[in-house]
Amino acid sequence: MTRSVDTYEGAGFGREFVWLDLANTLEWDGYGNFTDHLRDPAWLARILAHWNLSGRVPQPVPVQKLIALRALLRRLAEKLNSGKTLDARDLGELNSYLNVTVRVQVRQRQNGVRSELVPLRAGWPWILSRMAASFAEMLALDRAERLKYCPNEGCKWIFYDQTKGNTRRWCNDRTCGNRDRVRRARSRAKKTAKIKSAR
Repeated sequence: MTRSVDTYEGAGFGREFVWLDLANTLEWDGYGNFTDHLRDPAWLARILAHWNLSGRVPQPVPVQKLIALRALLRRLAEKLNSGKTLDARDLGELNSYLNVTVRVQVRQRQNGVRSELVPLRAGWPWILSRMAASFAEMLALDRAERLKYCPNEGCKWIFYDQTKGNTRRWCNDRTCGNRDRVRRARSRAKKTAKIKSAR
């Protein structure tokens, strides 16, 4: 189930929010093993390029700051997922990543002229601020009930359910969903075998 750099989008990365990609960089394979994508320069280059955060990976990479932001985002997501609201301390921690100096610049784009925030200094503080800002943008949608954790205990993938009825259960129905179906089928078969042997 490990999602490689080659299948970045196909494996669930790069869909809803950049903060989700960061939160899921500690990727569990469904069997209790994990890969930490923050240790992979190629993966970092992929996430930055996909979300137009930087044309290259600025050096040095502040791995500990990325890990700290990942931990914060996962903690806040878990709090929202359990039906709780974020308090002033939570928002203060999130805001600490947004505290970068920017200016507004008007740019011509394919779909017309638009104003954009541009950092006075590019680099990791700006990138971290954009990752934190994407979590704030999700909060502004007021759809926290769509934020879910995959129920496969060996997975821990966080996803944003965009189905019409908010009915998505698994991070990936073909992997974790199928694993659960196989697990339940085996459990039923064992129970049936026990009943037959008891006769």
